[in-house]
Amino acid sequence: MTDTGDAPDAPEVPEVPPVIDCIDCGGRAHLLTTFDDDDPPRPGDLLTYRCEDCLDRWDLLIPQPDPEP
Repeated sequence: MTDTGDAPDAPEVPEVPPVIDCIDCGGRAHLLTTFDDDDPPRPGDLLTYRCEDCLDRWDLLIPQPDPEP
């Protein structure tokens, strides 16, 4: 069995911030989306945040990585 965890062409797991600034009021919006350890976030996945101040919901997509020059 070959370990592919350190393969050079393995996709990089993007960092998903647990709290972001609310776009409307500037408050703290907390991540509602969870990911299993065996199914980490990937580009194109949907992230849902809820602001603790104004209660607005924000649905954001994890962006695709920039192509290498």
